Amino acid sequence: MNWCYIPILWASTITAVTIAVLALAWKLLHRPKAFDVPTVGAETADINVLRSRFMQEADTLLNEGYRKFKNTIFQVITPDGPRIFLPRKFAHELKDYSRHEASGMKALSDRHIGHYTTIDHESDIMLAAIKIDLSRHLGTFVGDVEHEVSYCFETQFPACDDWTPIDLHDKLLRVVAQASARIFVGYPMCRNEEWLDCSTNFATDVMTGGEKLKLWHPYLRPIAQYLVPEMRRIRGDHQHALELLLPELEKRAAESKEPDASVHNDMIQWMQERARKTGDKSFNNKELANLQMLTATAAIHTTRLAIIHTLYDLAARPEYIEPLRKEILEVTKDSNGVLQKQHLTQMRMLDSFMKETQRLSPPSLATYQRKVMIPINLSNGFHIPAGTIVQCNTNILEENPPEWGDPHTFDGFRFYRLRSKSEDANKFQFASPSYDSMQFGFGKDACPGRFFASNQIKIVLAYILHHYDIKFEDGVVGRPRNLLFEVNVLADPTKMVLFKKIR
Repeated sequence: MNWCYIPILWASTITAVTIAVLALAWKLLHRPKAFDVPTVGAETADINVLRSRFMQEADTLLNEGYRKFKNTIFQVITPDGPRIFLPRKFAHELKDYSRHEASGMKALSDRHIGHYTTIDHESDIMLAAIKIDLSRHLGTFVGDVEHEVSYCFETQFPACDDWTPIDLHDKLLRVVAQASARIFVGYPMCRNEEWLDCSTNFATDVMTGGEKLKLWHPYLRPIAQYLVPEMRRIRGDHQHALELLLPELEKRAAESKEPDASVHNDMIQWMQERARKTGDKSFNNKELANLQMLTATAAIHTTRLAIIHTLYDLAARPEYIEPLRKEILEVTKDSNGVLQKQHLTQMRMLDSFMKETQRLSPPSLATYQRKVMIPINLSNGFHIPAGTIVQCNTNILEENPPEWGDPHTFDGFRFYRLRSKSEDANKFQFASPSYDSMQFGFGKDACPGRFFASNQIKIVLAYILHHYDIKFEDGVVGRPRNLLFEVNVLADPTKMVLFKKIR
């Protein structure tokens, strides 16, 4: 034997044993919970087939579960173990629980393996800044956000003098990031190239890295996280964000000592003020930078995807473009086309079109989801142990109310007509969660940023409709089918929308 190889053999043996021990420990400590409810696809003997089906065709699985177990609880097998799906009616029983008892954010974090991607950090300061401060000040930002959107299209988009293919997934990433940064970090930080790159890279690393890591067996993820490039970059993204934000924070601290100092109106200021008022000693510059990254991640991808889905529906149904364009021109004629707060509320046709797009292309097939933080017993006797994630099967079109009309047909002005009755004028809005529209959740823990998202989407769409004609590239017939990854509903990134500047 070549004695030179003994250290190498020992090192390899120790590594292998370590991996085996870690995997066994992970398996014992994170054994999936078994539930005494029917399993969709139970007739399939190979559990790996069921896991694969959930990853690739969750819509088919959930519709199968609905048909077989219509008004009962069922489970599906996922790469992370069994996942419980409740009939929609049980949302009424869960909606009044606080986020400390049944948390939508914790469920979302677990779905994106947040303990690896760092998005499992829940902050009372961040949530209050979004739910209270952001919602309260939204109207004051309409002009500022429109200005940033206009600046992005002028600097980031081609001239589009003739029909020009646009990669919406790429271009809208920058538009949404900069428009959001105007509110999150203020001007001129919202145009800082490094900051925008950092926030978009982090958001992409979290989403892409999380999905790549989910391809590994849960027992191997503690090690596999170091093999996925995006996962390795996430910690660096946090540090880079802090480095970029520090000069701005130091400048603000110096300005605040001046007798005539003006108060900033952005997420940085709101978080700092709340930390001071609550006496939160854990809130420092590092925490602020981390929360900025988390807020950007929550805003960028969901808003961008909603805009892309809506543009796909518009390009596939060009008969809607002119009525929507006329509405935008009509409501803004009193300000020479400049958007103001009240104009967004007055765009009822656009709001309806957005809501119809969201009805058929929601961000998820299970938008009402909660991680139960305390044991909960449902009215049918089903016991939900603490730590369990439950969700409602919210994308069953047959459950749409009959008065909405044909649930399987795209009707962009469906909700515009429903709001025509005076008693329903404030119902059926894009940002209004209800028992029949749970795309933003339902109850006490509904999405706190839904009004922000609604405004951002309308501002971007209004700008596009006012300045561009759009259509699909040649060869695209109808509305491209959405893609699925588990319950996530994605627009097909291979399809290009053509833009042409209106002269």
